[in-house]
Amino acid sequence: MSAMLHAFFLHTRPYRETSLLVDVFTAESGRMSAVMRGGRRVKGGGAQLFQPLVIEIAGVTELKTIRRAEMAGMALMLKGTALFSAFYLNEILIRLLPREEPQQALFVAYADALGQLAENADPAALLRTFECGLLDSLGYGIDFMHDSDSGETVSASCGYDFHPERGFTRSRGLHAVSGAVLQLLAAGNFAEPAAALAAKRINRLALARLLGNKPLKSRELFLALRE
Repeated sequence: MSAMLHAFFLHTRPYRETSLLVDVFTAESGRMSAVMRGGRRVKGGGAQLFQPLVIEIAGVTELKTIRRAEMAGMALMLKGTALFSAFYLNEILIRLLPREEPQQALFVAYADALGQLAENADPAALLRTFECGLLDSLGYGIDFMHDSDSGETVSASCGYDFHPERGFTRSRGLHAVSGAVLQLLAAGNFAEPAAALAAKRINRLALARLLGNKPLKSRELFLALRE
């Protein structure tokens, strides 16, 4: 039995002589792994990344078979920081999304993020927004508005420490984040310099809890090329 799904390929690698193993993100069924038989023979890149697709997929085991893949829009032209940002999104989706659980809202957010990267949107603010949406979808959303000890709304005049397991607690420590900055983050404002810096550190701590000790290849590659 097969199904037609809206999809993006997240990663591909050679399989046997002419096929590909594909990590695919679908709107209807979430993240899946599949074989694309003869995929390496397709002219023009039959498994191109950042290309909206409609695929026919079949199978009852974890490893499915892609019977057909059709373009559902133009491939997005990404380069430089935008390209590395997109690779980062793909990698955290592969690492963190459970298999075959529908993620329609996150799929829309991913497609929107790619579109904005192609239009040269601020990558930092865009990545922080997507990370927060991913954490929400996984059940680890960050509550920027409340002190986890008291349950009270954060005060703009106070400082707070972030604990991935607990949330924010009032602090006078050197690395405390001001309540005013947390209020910006709660409103989805990741563009202000102080908010952008705080969100990067907070989200990295929250994601590290889920990613474990294995480093992100996209981050290592980006840092290596910058150096």
